[in-house]
Amino acid sequence: MAGMQGAMKGAGRSGVYLAPAAIDPVRRAADEARLAWLDLDLAHVADKRAFLAACARQLGFPQWFGANWDALADCLGDFSWRPAPGYVVCWRDCARLGREAPDVLATALEIFDNAAMFWKEHGKAFIVLLDAEPGGGLRLRPFAVQ
Repeated sequence: MAGMQGAMKGAGRSGVYLAPAAIDPVRRAADEARLAWLDLDLAHVADKRAFLAACARQLGFPQWFGANWDALADCLGDFSWRPAPGYVVCWRDCARLGREAPDVLATALEIFDNAAMFWKEHGKAFIVLLDAEPGGGLRLRPFAVQ
């Protein structure tokens, strides 16, 4: 587990991935690396407004969150309101959003991927794990448990 913990803590793994079927070992490694684990349950999300509201509520965004794409990018690139050595955002049940609003899902993934690259450049892990392929021709790399 120590090797996995080190791999989790390093910024080099930052990115958007397909989550492994067994998520518990990943969560334990993230906990041991003291990374903030943020669950994003999208089971009832089918449009942009609901997605942004879910992010604000479940990721604990500050009051100033403006409920638009730019504000989402700002919050994901700040996290001064939730300091941690790094972050893991675990998207659950994203299939509905992919079916009903694939353009919204694609934009959201792009914003989260840009945030991951930002944090990577700043030496912090920012790992986004989706529990299912997003669809719409988008393919994710699997997150390999090491």
